[in-house]
Amino acid sequence: MEKIGNGGKGIAWNTQSEMDLLRKLNYTKADGPAKGQPMLNTAIDAAEMILTLAPETNGHVAVKAWAALSEFTGRDHTHLATNKEEEKIRFRDIQAQPRKIISSPTWSGLEDEHVSYNAGYTNVHELIPWRTLSGRQQLYQDHQWMRDFGESLLVYRPPIDTRSVKTVMGAKSNGNPEKALNFLTPHQKWGIHSTYSDNLLMLTLSRGGPIVWMSEADAKDLGIEDNDWIEVFNSNGALTARAVVSQRVPAGMTMMYHAQERIVNLPGSEITEQRAGSTTP
Repeated sequence: MEKIGNGGKGIAWNTQSEMDLLRKLNYTKADGPAKGQPMLNTAIDAAEMILTLAPETNGHVAVKAWAALSEFTGRDHTHLATNKEEEKIRFRDIQAQPRKIISSPTWSGLEDEHVSYNAGYTNVHELIPWRTLSGRQQLYQDHQWMRDFGESLLVYRPPIDTRSVKTVMGAKSNGNPEKALNFLTPHQKWGIHSTYSDNLLMLTLSRGGPIVWMSEADAKDLGIEDNDWIEVFNSNGALTARAVVSQRVPAGMTMMYHAQERIVNLPGSEITEQRAGSTTP
């Protein structure tokens, strides 16, 4: 890190001062190839390393990151972080309570007291080019490999019937009707991917068990009413959740937000005969 620096999305900056800070926080290796380098012996050490190096949690790094972007655009963007230049979020800080992070050029929105986070905000208001070949919003993609496939222009393509569900349909029927639907898994409101939502902090923000959204048309075909328990399955396994029947969901798809794994108060699956969470095999 000291030799090549830190960076992302085409920009880079020097990390000497951050590495020096990490040596004080985590202490250093006494011998071996990494002698003199910060130790990463514990999960807390690793967390401190991330928090120290990231512009979102270290104001000094954020200013350097915006300065690096300024060299690329020819405009001064450091004002987006200078008011938090002395702020450093440590592990004990986020252990005590959630903290608002610092605006970073890694993202296209702002972490601001007056502006809600909105993707593309800095592209519009700071005149930062979009991350495309032209620097503008593009529909036509002239990447050679896309042109080779004749797919340079973004157009609608209907779902492909791969016929892969026929082997699991009706394989372990419980007598209820079945229907093959597309299964989408977008980010949930308070986190992404494996940010589990059944801990005390998340339950304080938003309670409720696992839910799967589905269209009114598909629910009618299956005899499902809003808040019914349903079972969703594919070749990887099965999950149980309550149905949210909504006109906002188009027919042919279901939607379940990330990380709704539940280990208590959840019925077992009649298909797998196991506790049926979204990551249970």
